[in-house]
Amino acid sequence: MRISSNMIYDRGVASIQQQWSNILQTSQQVATGRRVLTPADDPIASARALEIGQTQAVNKQFSVNIGYADDAMKLLEARLDGAGEILHYVRTRAVQAGNGDSTMKPEDLRALAVDMKAQFEAMLALANSQDGMGEYIFGGYRSQAQPFNGNLSGVSYAGDQGERSIQVSASRYMPISLPGSDVFDRTLTLDTDTIKIHGAIDNEGSAAPALSAVDPAAVNQASRYQLRFDEATGEYSVTRLGQDGNEVPPATTLTPPSATIDGLTLSLPTADVADGDAFEIYVPSTSMLNNMAMFAVALEKQNGVSGMTGAVAFALETFDASQESILKARAQIGSQLTETEALANLGSDLNIQYAATLSDLMDVDYVDAISRLTQQQTYLQAAQMSFMRVSGLSLFNYLN
Repeated sequence: MRISSNMIYDRGVASIQQQWSNILQTSQQVATGRRVLTPADDPIASARALEIGQTQAVNKQFSVNIGYADDAMKLLEARLDGAGEILHYVRTRAVQAGNGDSTMKPEDLRALAVDMKAQFEAMLALANSQDGMGEYIFGGYRSQAQPFNGNLSGVSYAGDQGERSIQVSASRYMPISLPGSDVFDRTLTLDTDTIKIHGAIDNEGSAAPALSAVDPAAVNQASRYQLRFDEATGEYSVTRLGQDGNEVPPATTLTPPSATIDGLTLSLPTADVADGDAFEIYVPSTSMLNNMAMFAVALEKQNGVSGMTGAVAFALETFDASQESILKARAQIGSQLTETEALANLGSDLNIQYAATLSDLMDVDYVDAISRLTQQQTYLQAAQMSFMRVSGLSLFNYLN
């Protein structure tokens, strides 16, 4: 094989350039801290790193979603806690009003009514709570519209039954809202256990009407029925009062031994009932707001034939049912908050694991890289010295 001068120069330059290329590669690894600078450096590691990086990005997004869910549920918890505090307070005031027939004067009861109205407004404001984005947290999917509308004469729910949710893991969509109907509007069922009949304090007879059946679809919620026995006719006259305490015409009469009015089937005794004996039926609403309003009106107008006895019994039973509804909702939120905490911890652990795996795949070993860099610098110097010596050889140096 004949070796030409051009070949010597070409090979020498190529060797030096290769050494410079190696040094540049290692220098970039040291400067960036990355072993794999391009997929060509390690195709398998690059593919694996891409897969892990995508999984890590999804995990980070779930962590962000968990943060949103946690904030939303803490807001719900705060509002539910406020509702529970209001119910505890009004129940205490209802017990205080139970002394109305003995120690409390009518003006004292009216003062309690003013307080109850204020608590009603506070509860209505809580039911219409909004988050930082202006969305109503108890409106269901209809979060842009105010869910509860009305006043002491009646409150209605305008939201729906939806629960907004957010994905917090690959297989878990967590509710971050509660429909107000489940919290404030369905606090009890209407049956013979929740609809009570109270007699007047001055009744002379020992018998009283009894509720034998209830048709929930036909019942007039948040109503009172005042029954008075007329011995001459053997019938009961009935006056119905609405939620606002005003009479709702027309008045009617019920004929013993059994009669039905507005979905209420009553057993009506005639024996052991004195002429003029009066009784009052309290029909609650399934809505805690309407029940609060109804009690406030009863305190203010004091027009119940059973006095404060019936009003207070009604208040205590409906407030206790409302408290149960609030506690049930808080239990659900508390369970979800515990779940988000566990998911957040799991996501943090996974993120650390992914970061460690990526580091093993992609990060440079500085001890190895610096050692190679020093070695490559030595190779470059050797290549340069060799090229200089070879390039200096010529037959002309030996001619005189």
